[in-house]
Amino acid sequence: MVGNSAIDVLAARIGALESRAAIEDMHNSYLRALADRDFDGLVEWFTDDATIDMRTHGAKTGRAAIAEHFSHMIDTPLVGATYFVTSPVVRIEGEAATGTWTWHRLYSTAQVAGATVTNWGVWDEGRYDCSYLRDGAGRWRFSAMRFRVVRPHHDDGVERA
Repeated sequence: MVGNSAIDVLAARIGALESRAAIEDMHNSYLRALADRDFDGLVEWFTDDATIDMRTHGAKTGRAAIAEHFSHMIDTPLVGATYFVTSPVVRIEGEAATGTWTWHRLYSTAQVAGATVTNWGVWDEGRYDCSYLRDGAGRWRFSAMRFRVVRPHHDDGVERA
C-alpha cells in the first residue's frame, strides 16, 4: 500500500480477501488430493524449506523429507472413512499468513484392517495449524504445518472434553 487514501485502503482490503481465498483454495486442494490418495504432487504445495509435524511422526523439514512422509501413506488405504476441514481462521500479514483449521474424520465402520481396536466413536476431530508464504509467482504455499487429533481422544494422550 502506497498511501492512506480510500482507494489504497480498499485495494489493501481486497488484496487480503483475495489472499485469504487463494489460501483456502490451496489448502482445500491439498486436502482433496490427500483424501483421494493422490500423493504424487503433494510436495508442490510446500515451500522448499517447509516443515511438517504430523501427529506422532515427528517433524520433517524440506520437500524430500515431506515427500518421504507422504509416500508411506499409500500403504494405508482410507477404507470406511472420509474427512474434511471447516472453520478456517486465516490471518494475512503481507506475503505471509497463518491459519488454523478444524479437521473432521467420519467413519462408517469401527473395524480397522479386520482387527478389533479401541473404539473412540465414529468420528475424530483434529487441528491444522499452518503458516503460509507467497512465492515470487504469487502462489501461496505451506511453509509450516502442524496437525494433531484433539477429540474424542488426543494424539498427545490427553483426553479432551
